[in-house]
Formats: sequence, C-alpha cells, structure tokens
Amino acid sequence: MKRHMLLIALLILVGCIVAVFFTTRSGWNREGVGITTYPPSGGAQSTVVSIRVNPSIKYQVIEGFGGSGAYFESLVHDLREPLRTQVLDLLFSDLGIDIYRMRVWSLIEFYNDDEDPNHFNWDGFNFNTDLDQVWNAQQAKSRGVSKFLASVWSPPWWMKNTRKENGGGYLLPEMYEEFAEWLAAYVIGYKEHHGIEIGWISIQNEPDFSTEDWETCVYTPEQLRDVVKVVGRKFRALNLTTKILLPEVAQVSKAPDYIEVIMSDPEAAQYVDVLNFHLYDIDYFNPDSEIIYLEKVAECGLKYKRPLWETEYSYLEFAKAGTLEEALAEAQHIHNTLVYGNASAYLVWALFWIGNGLISVNPFTGDYKVNTVYYALKHYSKFITPGSRRIYSLSTDGDILTSAFLDENTNRITVVIINRGRRQFNAELSIDNIVKTSMEQYRTSSTENCVRLPDVQSSGNVFRIVIPPESIITLVG
Repeated sequence: MKRHMLLIALLILVGCIVAVFFTTRSGWNREGVGITTYPPSGGAQSTVVSIRVNPSIKYQVIEGFGGSGAYFESLVHDLREPLRTQVLDLLFSDLGIDIYRMRVWSLIEFYNDDEDPNHFNWDGFNFNTDLDQVWNAQQAKSRGVSKFLASVWSPPWWMKNTRKENGGGYLLPEMYEEFAEWLAAYVIGYKEHHGIEIGWISIQNEPDFSTEDWETCVYTPEQLRDVVKVVGRKFRALNLTTKILLPEVAQVSKAPDYIEVIMSDPEAAQYVDVLNFHLYDIDYFNPDSEIIYLEKVAECGLKYKRPLWETEYSYLEFAKAGTLEEALAEAQHIHNTLVYGNASAYLVWALFWIGNGLISVNPFTGDYKVNTVYYALKHYSKFITPGSRRIYSLSTDGDILTSAFLDENTNRITVVIINRGRRQFNAELSIDNIVKTSMEQYRTSSTENCVRLPDVQSSGNVFRIVIPPESIITLVG
C-alpha cells in the first residue's frame, strides 16, 4: 500500500525532512563502512549456537529480489550529477536486485482508442506520457536488471463504474475486453517504443483495498477470476509471453480465499503463472505475529503448483526510518516469507522515496541517504543467485534465524544469519555432504553496513563465527 504518500507526504515532510533527515551532503552520502572487532570467544555475554545446513533437503527455486519505482518516479532523474549516477549504481548494480516493479500506465489510453477491443488503433495510444518511469526502467536494464513486473493500480477511468481512477470502484463487465486490449497494448508498446520487455503483469494491485488518495480498483475473487480469463485469452491470441500474476492482495491473510476461487476454475487457472501477495496485515516490528498467514499461502502454492511472490512490503512511516531496528525487521520479514511462505521472490515497496525507503531522496536539497534497510535486502539480493534452491538450515537458538540457498550449477552456498536478540553468539556452522574450506563473510550491525570481513576458514567442515547482537551476516562459498 502507499500510505502517507504523494501530496500528503510532501506537505507533511517539507518542514521535518529538511530540518531533521537531510543534513549536509557529506552526512547524507556516507555509507558508514568500517569493521568493528568483536571478542572471538568466551565471556559472560557470549552464547554458543550451532547452525546446520543440509543441501540435500531442497525447497523452492528462488526467482529473485527487487522493489518498486512506482510514484515519485522523477526523484532519481532530477538529482544532479554525480549524485544521480551514484544512486542508480547503488540501486541497480550494488544492491544486486533482479526484479523491477512498475505501475501499468493508464494514460497511454486516456480515451478509448476505438470501439473495437479486437483492433489496436495505435494512433489512440500515447507511449510518451510515462517518461520518468520508463527512464528508471531503462537505467535498471542498462545495469543488468532483466525482469520487469508491472502492476495495475487502476484501469483507465472510462472503464470503471465510478468514472475515476481514485477511490476504488470496479471494472465494468462490459469493459473486460477493452481492459485486456489495454494491457496487451501496454506490453507491446513498452517493448517497441522503450525497449522494456514486461515479463510479468499483475492484473490488480491490492484488489482488496480502496482509497481516495491514489488509484485503486476493487475486485471480488469471482470478478478477478472472470477478468483473468479474458486477459489470458487475449495474451494467448496475440502470442504474448508475458506471465500473469494474481491476486496481489494487500493482506496476505486474504490471499487463500482469492486463490481458491480463481485456481479451482480450470479455465482461469491455465492463465495464472504466479500467485502473489503483500504483507500489510503483519505488524512490521513484530514479524512473527502472523506466521500462520504465510504458512496458509504456502499451502496454496503447493496445492496449485504455482510459485509464490511477495511483491510489496515496507515500513511506511517515518519515526524509525533509517534505523537498525527497521533493517532487522525487514530482514526477518524476508526470512519468514522465504522460509514459512515458501516464496520464490521478495520485493520491497520503496526502492527510493522521500524520508524513507531503501534510499531517501530529498527533492528540496538535492541530496540522498542510503538507509540501513538497504543493507538488510542486500544481504539476500546481492548474494543469492536466481535459480538457486532454498535448502535446509536450522539453528539451536530462537534468536538466531538462518536460511540457506544452493546454486546447483556451481555448488555455491549462501547462508543468511539474523541475530534478532541482544546477546552475542559464538556460532559453529556445519554443512552436510558438501565440503567447503572457506566462505566469504559480510556483516551489518550497529556500526557496519554489509561490510566484508576476513573469510571464514573451516576446521573439520565447521565454520566458527562471531555473531554480534542485532546483526545480519551473510556467508558465501
């Protein structure tokens, strides 16, 4: 969801951002690197923990990690050089994301191109109304991002019962064919005019939510079922390879109801490639509060043999934006979504934003700040290669969360460890069946931001590492 956004966000933040968040350029552009030395063992405050990784027990294939550039699309483009290039490199190179999420642009067909949904009157489409978002996507593509997902926030106004895009409303049944034509035109046009191949389309962002503050459209499970049949037939008739995602509900607890209605219909199910959802009914700073929701949606994925993608979630307020607390919570949400939700992809909401997001951009001073939550995602996105399999991993202490991933082509293993408690741990990590002599080590803590530490050497295929309080560690080898 897009809480506290757009004009409201700007009005609220004009005073507080300039005074509090945005200081000098040197303060904003620092990434805070440096290595803190922790005692290697012993001491009253150290606890021993064992971590076991077993590559022979395999789970889902990982498609990748990413985030959205929707709304405030011009923030990065409007930065002066060299700051603009710095931010682009941080987002699309250093972070290692694979998936960039956009919003399907309703203004490409502000009025109906003609009265025939089976005929494209290309003179009735305008693919130059979305240049900032297109520019961002092109910059991502030039830096190696290859997967582009587009979500519908609302159909064009003339397709809806309310005759407007904000405030919910619904897609008129007599406009289902026109809606399918619009989506097909978007996919075709963005490839031909901008060189952006939309690999995935989500038919509706948050069909279970409406607000007057931004574009929304409400669907019941039955309505979404009926629409996907029309869109799927259109894409197939045009030989479009773009995959369809749904239901992309705001609340993951609602996903099973939508999924059951849609996927139990064989005609609708044949067009659905990915099941996706958001996490806005889970308390951001209490990630374990509703693990049951993730387990239930995981059951849906297994039942209908479809991959699961989490396609939007972030901390949407400002009080704790940029803090280690926010970063640790984000890391735990990623962990829970991959482990309990069996998800193949995890996308944050705001790659860049005003006052929060992975990178905060100040449009008033023209500066930016890399927030600690950026590094929380980086611990996964930078090191887990697409196509890897999640494998068995478990620790002997509840404060230590572990997940592990195997690149079956290279036997490279990535282990992400989160210490969500305030104790320091001395960990002994063992890997079954595969011999590793050393692993690279990266750490985020109260004083470090995904800093590379000396490689960890194995002794009897056991790796001994120090895990500081409230930290994230990634091991790769």
